[in-house]
Amino acid sequence: MSIPKLQIQTTQARLGIISRPAVQDIRQYRAEQTIEQPEADVRIQQRSGKLTIDQTKAWNNIGLKSIFTRTEETAAKAQQIWMEGISRTAQEGDELMRIENKGNPIAAHAEQNAQFDFSMIPGGKPAFDLVDIQYEPAPAAISMEANPPKIQTVKRAPDLTYQPGKVEVNLEQHANIHIDWQV
Repeated sequence: MSIPKLQIQTTQARLGIISRPAVQDIRQYRAEQTIEQPEADVRIQQRSGKLTIDQTKAWNNIGLKSIFTRTEETAAKAQQIWMEGISRTAQEGDELMRIENKGNPIAAHAEQNAQFDFSMIPGGKPAFDLVDIQYEPAPAAISMEANPPKIQTVKRAPDLTYQPGKVEVNLEQHANIHIDWQV
């Protein structure tokens, strides 16, 4: 006996997919920047120093003395001569007081007093050593003020280009069922 057979053949549907990816392009340009640094404000105030030149000793050295200096020198010299005279007179008095000792004090005094003592010192001190120079510097007043930098920036927006992607789906093969009987 023969039994009929049932045969079923199926074919699946087949899809075709075509896809294009999206394309994105970004370009960022550099920003423009300028920086300017102004100079600092500096003020310097310098007062004059004090210079003192005293050439009194140099003028005295060459004989151009003031009346006050000459008077003081003359008074000092006179006092010195007076003191020397008092000393010499006292010494001579002491020698005369001891006249009973040997010798002739009156003749000795006459011989001493007859001598003339004169001394001359040529030249004087060098002039550079006789001038007194003093200098007192005055302090400087310095003020400074810094200026901040000037920064300017121009930003650039990015260039964006975008192309969207695309997906295409199509049916390349239809689904099929084939049924067959065989005896």
